[in-house]
Amino acid sequence: MSTKYSMPIAGAAALSAALSALAGGCTTPSGGSPAPGATPESRSANGAGETTGRQGGKAAGEGGEEAPARADPAQPEAMMDRTRNHAMATAGFANTMAAFAAPRVIAKAKSLPSREEMLRCIDAYLEVVAETKRAPQGEGNRATLDAEPYALKLHALFADWTPSTTVPPEIQRNARDVLAALGVPEPTEGWDRFEGHAAPSSP
Repeated sequence: MSTKYSMPIAGAAALSAALSALAGGCTTPSGGSPAPGATPESRSANGAGETTGRQGGKAAGEGGEEAPARADPAQPEAMMDRTRNHAMATAGFANTMAAFAAPRVIAKAKSLPSREEMLRCIDAYLEVVAETKRAPQGEGNRATLDAEPYALKLHALFADWTPSTTVPPEIQRNARDVLAALGVPEPTEGWDRFEGHAAPSSP
């Protein structure tokens, strides 16, 4: 049975870093964040975000090479990898949206992603939604599907706006709505006054 989950908001420095990190690439070729040890250059994906089996720019099996066996997506290891990648892509998306939901946070950002980088970030999350819909019943998270309408709206809004520290009200509102759908609670002081959580002090 699918359940909703609660996702904490990152600290102020982490939210700023999430924006800066987008310039380095939010997605792997198949969407989401790279799994530990992944080598994006050795994998490519088709339009549906599925691995095509091409290695080093050559399709597996070409030149006499035997195509490697494809992992069964129902196997525990494949499910764990998918869950980890989904969590990383969702957390990155949520932290980025938290910055655009809080005017005081975005005002202090050291750098902002471009329009294209924001669209790639949202696309990575929408691929998580698509894979959740394809998953066996009960495997996906309800919150992922609940957040889809807001993510689609944000994609359309960012497509017509160049990110700046002055966030349009509609983007701000949808960013807050998508966070609520994902289980991110509104800060005690409210989004308008939220400045990001302070980093924990060292022991």
